[in-house]
Amino acid sequence: MKIIIDQLVLLCHDVGFTQVGVDDFVIPKIAGQGDISLPCFELAKKAGKNPAELARDIESSIASSTHELVERVEAVGPYVNFYLNPQATAALVLGDVYTSGSAYGTHTFGADKKVLVEFAHPNTHKAFHIGHLRNITTGESILRLLNNVGYRATAVNYQGDVGMHIAKALWGITQLHEEFETIKEKSLAERVSFLGRAYALGGTTFEENESVQKEIIGYNEKIYTYDESIAELYTLTRQWSLEYFDSIYARVGTRFERLFFESEVAERGKELVLNNIDNGIFEHSDGAVIFAGSKVGLHDRVFINSKGFPTYEGKEIGLAELQNKEFAPDEVIHITGREQSDYFKVVFAAIDRVFPELAGKERHIPYGWVALKHGKMSSRTGNVVLGEWLLDEVEKTIAEVMVDREMDDKEQTIRSVALGAVKYAMLKTGVNNDISFDINESVSTTGDSGVYILYTVARIKSILRKMGVSTGVVVPSVVEAQEHQLSLMLAQYPQVTERAAMSHDPSEVAKYLFGLSQTFSSFYDACPVSQATDDVQQFRVTLIDATRQVLEHGLDLLGIPRVEKM
Repeated sequence: MKIIIDQLVLLCHDVGFTQVGVDDFVIPKIAGQGDISLPCFELAKKAGKNPAELARDIESSIASSTHELVERVEAVGPYVNFYLNPQATAALVLGDVYTSGSAYGTHTFGADKKVLVEFAHPNTHKAFHIGHLRNITTGESILRLLNNVGYRATAVNYQGDVGMHIAKALWGITQLHEEFETIKEKSLAERVSFLGRAYALGGTTFEENESVQKEIIGYNEKIYTYDESIAELYTLTRQWSLEYFDSIYARVGTRFERLFFESEVAERGKELVLNNIDNGIFEHSDGAVIFAGSKVGLHDRVFINSKGFPTYEGKEIGLAELQNKEFAPDEVIHITGREQSDYFKVVFAAIDRVFPELAGKERHIPYGWVALKHGKMSSRTGNVVLGEWLLDEVEKTIAEVMVDREMDDKEQTIRSVALGAVKYAMLKTGVNNDISFDINESVSTTGDSGVYILYTVARIKSILRKMGVSTGVVVPSVVEAQEHQLSLMLAQYPQVTERAAMSHDPSEVAKYLFGLSQTFSSFYDACPVSQATDDVQQFRVTLIDATRQVLEHGLDLLGIPRVEKM
């Protein structure tokens, strides 16, 4: 829409209202209030006028001028509503899409800035559940949104491979020793399933048996001290987890430039904390070392526990140093659950004091809970909804829907559509909002779903295969209302991608793609292509191809794979 608004700003300046800027215009949410509206509240305040009076003055001045883009202008209270000429609008918008090509919807305001986007974060020896699936889906899309506006965004992953959860899993494995010896020769899926059972056994027994608690705590100490008695078991089962995670990353289309691990930053984190006690950044408390966040309006947190081991917080100090050393980023974005928001406030405050040169560079983007309708998940008890299970179930549902359809590489199409269904369902809701995942809703071919958008793209490609691709922009003497609405919708896309990147919220793109798909459907129902005359037909083919281009670009930003047919 910026290309249109730029013209309206020039028009306002030409008739004497030089205080009007690009950011003053809005898109009306209610039909009948023009194609674009100019609220005059702030403008009137600056000019010392009544908003309704200023709106009438602007209306009068523009109405007496000549501008091919504006068909008419109308002041309604404090608003100036602009009704655009459909032919001029279509020529302007389609010309912009056509000449920009694949760059339409991209920006450069992030150029030369480096950002680390840290996401996924599965812990070894534990399950990859649907909360991780939302995390990786969100992180991948935010990464793409930032690259789309010029940032050099890099995907990294920080994984927990030391700590009590490992100790519980290793203890559980020793209790299932015979099965462990057998499972070594089984498939990766079976080995990972075994790890999940071992962890669940360790987790439940830890809480029920005091003597087992002591045993597991002993395992934890052995992990941190690299005790040879568990080294082989730890290394082997850690590798199983990492292979399992790699298979999931490949399945969802995510590639990490760097995998960071707690084990590689634990000792350095502890050293940095101890080195910053004398200067007052950290302090001793009841045998532990804490950061006294209460002194700076936060809360106190332990960075080295009474056993002398670095906590998650202590390891973050080592991680911050290592990430800066290897990448020297302008910003590090940590994508984790909303429940960690207060944790990161304290951790960032500590990092800012240990490394003043990194002050303000760490950012936390929290996301809400995701669950099926039977409630919250817990990998401690084994009652966990696996990310792969969800993908498998959606694939089965898609396969049932497409059972009678003939196409090349049908299995790959089903996998792509299923992945698109899951990702869209995760992304259409604001990042910080909770999600109750509904499988049937996610695969709807008519509702607000990734399947509906993918079907729209496949439908467009089928039309273009029959009609051919437009070779230029031709606008007929009459542009129908549905054609005008589609042109206006296409015009909004660059602002949508900009807003999504700045807010780190892929739902901005997801909601737009659904709206564009609906607008296209209304257009195509009202404006047939094959029966149209030459110039009208070429115009409609151009509109259709521009819609395809924007839909595919938007799906790419969401990390949703394209499909040719459905």
